[in-house]
Parts: sequence; C-alpha cells; structure tokens
Amino acid sequence: MSPDAGPRRDLLILYAAILASRVGFGVIIIIFPSYIKGVSDIAAALALAAYPIFEAGAAIPMGRFCDTGGRKRIFVVSLGFMAIMMVFVGLTNNIYAVATVHALMGIGAAGVTVSTLTMITDLTRETNRGTGMGAFDFVNVGGYAIGLLLGTIMDSVFKANLSLAFFSTSVIVASAFLVGAIVIVEPLHQRSASGWTTDLNPFRSMDARAKVIIPIWLGVTILLGMVFFLPRAFERVGLAGGTTGGILLAGVFILGVGSIGFGALSDTVGRTKVLLVGVAGMMGLLISLSFSFNSGVGGLYRNLPVISVFALATSALVPTILATVGDKALLERRGSTMGLYSVMLSGGTAIGTLVAGTVHHISGLTGILETGSVIFALACLLSFILWLFLRGRMDTKAMILQK
Repeated sequence: MSPDAGPRRDLLILYAAILASRVGFGVIIIIFPSYIKGVSDIAAALALAAYPIFEAGAAIPMGRFCDTGGRKRIFVVSLGFMAIMMVFVGLTNNIYAVATVHALMGIGAAGVTVSTLTMITDLTRETNRGTGMGAFDFVNVGGYAIGLLLGTIMDSVFKANLSLAFFSTSVIVASAFLVGAIVIVEPLHQRSASGWTTDLNPFRSMDARAKVIIPIWLGVTILLGMVFFLPRAFERVGLAGGTTGGILLAGVFILGVGSIGFGALSDTVGRTKVLLVGVAGMMGLLISLSFSFNSGVGGLYRNLPVISVFALATSALVPTILATVGDKALLERRGSTMGLYSVMLSGGTAIGTLVAGTVHHISGLTGILETGSVIFALACLLSFILWLFLRGRMDTKAMILQK
C-alpha cells in the first residue's frame, strides 16, 4: 500500500463530513432572511452578524485546544453542538432569541473550521497542500451550493412553517457529526507541551509570508460577509428567491471547481503567482458586477460571460492563502495559526454583514458592490505595505528547518 494511502483516505472522510455540515449552513443562508421577515435591514444584519462575531471570539482558544488536546475531539463536539442549536433556532422566529442562538452557533462553527483546517494541514505536505486546501474549498463551497439549492426548495416547500427547514437541516449536520465520531481518525501531529489556556498569541506561530497576506485574507472574508446579505438585496431589485438561489449556486460552483485547479497550480508554480491571479480576479469581479447592476437586472445576464471569468480567477485566493499559512506554521502550533485565520474569517464576515446591511439601507445593491471594491483595494494596499516592511524577514531559517 502506498504510504500516502492512509492520509488520502482520511482526507476523503474528512471532506465528506465537511460537505454535510456545509450543506446545512448553505440552507440557512437562503431561509434565514425569510425566517426573520418584518425587521429592518440593520436588525437582520445584526442577527446574521452575531454568528461570526462569536465565532471570532472562540477561534483562537479552539485552535490552542487543537494543539494540546487533539483535533478530532473539537471537530466532533462542535458538529454535535451545531446540530442542537439548529433545532433551537427552529423553535422560534423572535429576532432576539434567533440572534442569541445564532451567536451560540458561531462558537460551534469556530470549532468545526479550525479543527478542519488543522487536520488538512496535518494530512498534507508542502508539495500537495495547495491541492488539499483547494479540495477543501471545493467541498466547502460545493456544500454551500447544494445547501443553497436545498434552501431554495425548502423556502418554497416549508413556506408556511420554516421551522421545519431548520429541523431538517439539523439532521444533515447530525449526519456529519456521526461520520466524524465513528470514522475519522485523529491525525498524527506534534502536540504542544504547554496548557491550552496559556500562550494564546497566534502570531508567534507565523512567519513573515503568512503575516503579509493577513489584510488580503481579511478583505476576502469581509466580502464573504457581504455575500451573505445578498439574498435580501437581490430580493429588493426584483430577483425571486429561486433566481437568487440559482445565481449563488452558479457562483459558488465556479469558485469550487477553480479552487482545486488553482490550488494544484500553486503547488508547482508557487503560491505568490497564483495569489496575484486571485487578487486580479476579485477586483474584476466586483467592478463588473457593479457595472452590470447599474444597468438593471438585464445587465447582469448580458455580462455573465465576463463575470464568470473573473469569478473563476477569484477561486485562486482561498486555497493559495490557506496553503501558504499551512506551509509556514510551526508544527506544534498549527491549530493556533488556523485559529487566527478563522478569527479573520469570522470577524471579517461579521464586519461584511454589518457593512452590507448599512450600505444597502443607504444606497442599495450597487452601493454594496462599490463598497466591496474599495474595501478589497485597501486590503491589497495594506498587504503591499506590510510586504515592504517585512520582506527582509522572508527567509526565516527557523521556519524552513521545521519543514
């Protein structure tokens, strides 16, 4: 048997569990706006943002626990907690109760994300980590895509009682919990000697290359938070729920397919070159979408070929960033490193959701897209400034020796 057969098998099992959990999250993106109808844009944005805010607060402690207590334990317990919380959301559509439970779900989401990324880093090497992270992104967005489609169906089937959609979704996440509990094996990794409540500074586990791309990663995650508000924004410009689901489904499918290809490409030609392709793609996507919607919904359909090309290029960002971080993380502090990037993910998502709700209230959908363009441009500028400041430290020998 090939020495890589075990890690490949474990990765496939892990991806299957991730897929099931992301399907559940995708369903929620679609049905959540309908579930809390009758509230203001800002109230809806606050309810949506509660989840990533709490996820951000829990990410670094979760990462530290992964380093000291093991990855599988965090993964399994977090999935079980998420399944239970989804049931509670379905018990009431009171905005305050929903926001509270949604916030608690964020804690579980932190555990799922951090443990998943840490296990993938453990099960890959620098020569194939881009492919592994690309496959993660494919499964991640593919699960969201399936969830968006199911959410569109559930929004119609359970329109009279959307609580049933949340109950059904909890079953999907519970299946991921069962796969994780029964089948997934704790990967071999170097454990940190100190306790999980001490030495929580995640920057100590990163080299200059990983630090330089923090602003770009934050910019990407802010845009993700803005995307979560788009179903509500699309509804206001006359796009029906089914059309919205179809657009988002096509978008995430393009991103998912491109992730594997660009992740594999970064293994051969280098992370930086592929990252620059993703940066160019993101700027082009935001500008083309803004231009298209300025011409009304018809402009979106006319410019779909150009938009699709930019969307495909955008898929280079996530696998390349995550692979770079995995390459440069200290062996015994991989969980802490992924915890920091999960803080960026959840914190950026919270910021993006709040920004989208506020901007949409003032200037509508095109305002969201134009604001997103400015935010991402500023993030790229900050990364460039950070690169100028830290480029003398890019050859840190201590990091290289550990690989």
